[in-house]
Amino acid sequence: MNGYALWMLTRRNLKIFLKDRANVFFSLLAPLIVLALYALFLGRLQEDGILAALEGMGIAGGEDAVKAFSDSWMLAGAMSCACITVPLCACGIMIHDKTRGISADLRISPVAKWVTPASYFCSVVAAGLAIGLIVLGVCFVWLAAAGMWHLTFADAMGCLGALVLSVLSSSTLLVFIVGFFRSEGAFTALNVILGTVVGFLIGAYMPITYFPDAVQKFTFFIPGSYTAGLFRNFMMRGALDEIAQLSPAFAEGLREQFSLTFDFFGLEVGVGGMFAALAVAGALFAALNVLAAYLRRRARS
Repeated sequence: MNGYALWMLTRRNLKIFLKDRANVFFSLLAPLIVLALYALFLGRLQEDGILAALEGMGIAGGEDAVKAFSDSWMLAGAMSCACITVPLCACGIMIHDKTRGISADLRISPVAKWVTPASYFCSVVAAGLAIGLIVLGVCFVWLAAAGMWHLTFADAMGCLGALVLSVLSSSTLLVFIVGFFRSEGAFTALNVILGTVVGFLIGAYMPITYFPDAVQKFTFFIPGSYTAGLFRNFMMRGALDEIAQLSPAFAEGLREQFSLTFDFFGLEVGVGGMFAALAVAGALFAALNVLAAYLRRRARS
């Protein structure tokens, strides 16, 4: 009974989200901004800067590898934004139901009290994974069609794993935050603000190393920063290896400058640490969601 109700409510929530085309579009607005900024001017500036640095070291060539490196960095940023903004917009169904009294009706329905909040979370995760897979597929096609595919099978699977863990982690965080909102106006404000600044906070528009030291330290406590780090490692590794054939020292400098690793207060955080950070964040906010749901039930009883 409860399992069937969970399945049906999750389907219902997901259908409402996907049928709202404007909401789906705005969930992809941040990734589209990343692509637009890169295509208009950031991409060329980035490529020219890297090639000029190579020429300054007396190293000729490497244009294709640098182009693949820059494009992969941009696509990794777009993917990282999508893992946050899509679940955020999918959380809108929670506010929709609250403002229309649907949540109150569901609370008195003959199903377990945990079914309704669980269905919201499952639909948010499902929306994030479904659209995230489409965006990831577009990224792969972009690299392959442009002749810049340098990913191994392990890299592709790593991107898939990063997508799943990132969506789960961001969904637990966002469902917890949105649970405190009561009006569509407040939620819209959150959506606009977060959708605007998320690209800066996780280093999608420019590397985190370009930020002031205090801002860099702040980004270490944002789970999305580790999402961006994972996608960069998997998408950029092949192109970076080609640049390393020209100059290992220069490639190592690019690795540090473009945030493929994090210096977390003196501790170097690599791929394993980034996966661990997302898993810990997901577990923490999952526990907070359970606690918040329990306290709300106690307050209503």
